[in-house]
Amino acid sequence: MKRRAFLRRAIRAGAAAAAGAAWVGACARQASTPSPPTWRRRKLLIVQFGGGTRSTEAIDDPGHRWVPHLWNDLVPRGTLFTNVRVDGPVVHPNSTGSIMTGHWEYGDLDWSRPVAHPTVFEIYRKARRARDVDAWAFVYASILAKTAESLAPGCGAAFAANVVEPPTIPRAAAEAMDRRMAHAAALGSPEAELEAAAESARLARASSRISRQGLRSQEARDFLEAEYEAWRAGAGSTSHDAFLADRAVACMERFAPAVLAVCFGEIDCAHYGSWTRYVEAVRRTDELTHRLWQAANTLPAYRGRTLMLVLPDHGRELERPGGWGFIHHSDFYTGEGADEGCRRVWMLALGPGVRPGRQVERPVPITAAAATGLEYLGLEASPGAEPSALPLAT
Repeated sequence: MKRRAFLRRAIRAGAAAAAGAAWVGACARQASTPSPPTWRRRKLLIVQFGGGTRSTEAIDDPGHRWVPHLWNDLVPRGTLFTNVRVDGPVVHPNSTGSIMTGHWEYGDLDWSRPVAHPTVFEIYRKARRARDVDAWAFVYASILAKTAESLAPGCGAAFAANVVEPPTIPRAAAEAMDRRMAHAAALGSPEAELEAAAESARLARASSRISRQGLRSQEARDFLEAEYEAWRAGAGSTSHDAFLADRAVACMERFAPAVLAVCFGEIDCAHYGSWTRYVEAVRRTDELTHRLWQAANTLPAYRGRTLMLVLPDHGRELERPGGWGFIHHSDFYTGEGADEGCRRVWMLALGPGVRPGRQVERPVPITAAAATGLEYLGLEASPGAEPSALPLAT
């Protein structure tokens, strides 16, 4: 029995090594093969409408009440895939990692380590010999911090994206903010609630901390430090997703990275059970996504050369007797509750060569995003990634 287990492990290790060697060879060929100048000027922007968004509150809502920008401004300009499938565990890091590699990632739910397969960032940087500031990932939580680098041979931190997470606040500060808001609400005074909200925002900024662990160079660290200090000194929104959008646009203006991912996630506030907070988070994500599209269409480095892919990481449960409905997205340890509301999402592709106003209803896996984005850049996903790139012009 022990010998058979040893042999199985050896076979898996050999297969993984062979696949890794094949990818290293393929990457070397991509790096040595001259690419048309137009490919080298192209940009890829992946926007994750994240946190778990049901299609019933997005593309399937007859009035599109919470995604007016997506439906009215963006969908007519691109190709909408209406049946994108999440076939693995319905969990944020698993889906996000799978979007970034084209393989299903984190089957063991261990998010403390990088993903297993080469990411779009690593493939681009290795093939184009690009600097670290040419690849960035703005992610809403630390559980996604390792989805921008892999354990694949020849990859890792040396070719990974710079990763930016939003500021966090200590538990004591959060509890103090809750007490202030509760006291103001008990007074029944709108003025008191507004003042408590302003005080809470000031406390959040003053007590906040920000991670620098995902930054690959001093140039990247200097950029984030300046942006963080500007945020601390400001008086605008303390929304995590707004922080990410603002920093992503600033990064586009400063470095014009070729591969950029923005992974929003405040929609996951639905776990607290408030329908109002959930749909307001969907509306805010819609607005921030539209802002990124506007940046890609006004900044000279991006205008007319950017493929933008917009998709949720996964959905949420449908309303059914005995279920949680919009509140949760299944028990990911058992898969219980992972219904069509969790597994059917969508993806919108916009950019040069993309056929406008088209809807594709056939099922496609969420992993298709990686190959589709890389093909636009004139590159290929690693061996075993599935499926091949989706057709955007036909």
